[in-house]
Amino acid sequence: MRPHERINREGAVCPFVESSMKAQSFRIEEWRVDPDIDAEGMVGLVRRMAEAFETTRWEGRNRVLHTLVLVLTGLPEESHRLLDEAHALAKPELVGRGLMLAQFHPDCDERAARNPEFEVSRSPVPMLAMRWMAFHDVLFLGSDPEWFAAYEERYGGRHERGSVADPMFAEAFAEARDKWGTT
Repeated sequence: MRPHERINREGAVCPFVESSMKAQSFRIEEWRVDPDIDAEGMVGLVRRMAEAFETTRWEGRNRVLHTLVLVLTGLPEESHRLLDEAHALAKPELVGRGLMLAQFHPDCDERAARNPEFEVSRSPVPMLAMRWMAFHDVLFLGSDPEWFAAYEERYGGRHERGSVADPMFAEAFAEARDKWGTT
């Protein structure tokens, strides 16, 4: 919940964590992973995570703040890359359901949206985080026509009305719409 000088914006690295915790909508669970798991098995784990996430009775009413973080124990260091593979394989299905997934591990190469030099998803232990799609996710969903369509369906109206305070979001939306058209 602390700021980081390399994030290139004010606030914590993940702006959702503090609000999610205050709303009693932040869950952290430890899931044991078979050390011999493969990419297909990891995608299956992500699907079980999505099922658990969608069926959880959350205390907080604001579903955008609902967050499930899994700490994955038993995953050998040489298998951390499976988190990246499972993220890529599961993302289309999850985005279609309005879900966002992030992977974290010591060698994760995911970069911050506002600073491509900052490896924002590095963590000392392997983890997965899931939440509902949010307004700022245009930054992560504009590179694919189906992902953008799922985003535009939920948040396009706010962009159409011009009620976007952050110019980076407005620019990302306009670029994706120019590239993919409107849904």
